[in-house]
Amino acid sequence: MAMDVVFANRLLASFTDQATATSETALVARARTGDHHAFEVLVRQYRNRVLNVAWRIVSEADAAQDVAQETFIKAYQQLPRFRGKSKFGTWLYRIAVNEARGHLRARRRRQARWEKQATLQAVQPVPAEAGEQAGPIVGLLQELPEKQRVALALFYLQELSVAEIAQAVRAPTGTVKAWLSRGRKRLRELAQERELL
Repeated sequence: MAMDVVFANRLLASFTDQATATSETALVARARTGDHHAFEVLVRQYRNRVLNVAWRIVSEADAAQDVAQETFIKAYQQLPRFRGKSKFGTWLYRIAVNEARGHLRARRRRQARWEKQATLQAVQPVPAEAGEQAGPIVGLLQELPEKQRVALALFYLQELSVAEIAQAVRAPTGTVKAWLSRGRKRLRELAQERELL
C-alpha cells in the first residue's frame, strides 16, 4: 500500500514536471507555427512583467495597459521575425520599451499641440498619491530621466542583467552601466534631500 502511494506521487510529479517542461522555447516554436494557445500561455507568463515595465516608463496605469496590449499585438505580428538570438522575454521587453517610448513621444506631441492651442498645464507624469502608494523610493524613481528610470526598473524590478537591458533598449552595455550608476546616484541624492535615508 505504501509502495502504491509512493508510485502515485512519483507519477503525479512526473506529470507536473512534464507540464512545466513546456519550455519557453517550445512555446515560442509552437506560437510561430500558429498555435494560438501557446501564445496565450506566453502572454499569461509575461503579462504582469510587461505591464510593470510599461508602467515604470509611462507612469500611468491606463497608458501602461495600452502599451502592454500593443506590445503583445506587435510581438504576435513579429513572432516570425524572432530569431531566438536572445531570450523571448528580452525580446518582448525590447518591444515594450519601444512601445512605451513611442507612447511618451506621442504624449509629448499632443501636449505641445495643447499648449499651443490653449494655456493647459502639462500633465504630471505620476499623481502624488500613486507615488505614495508605490512607496517613497518608487515615487523618486519617477523623477529620474527616462533612460535612467528604464534601466533601474529593468535591473531591479524585472531583475534583468546589464546585457539583457542593453539588448532590450538597444544600447551598449557601457551606456546601460552609466545610466544605472547615474540613476543610483541621483536616487540616493533625492532620498537624502527628502530625508528618506
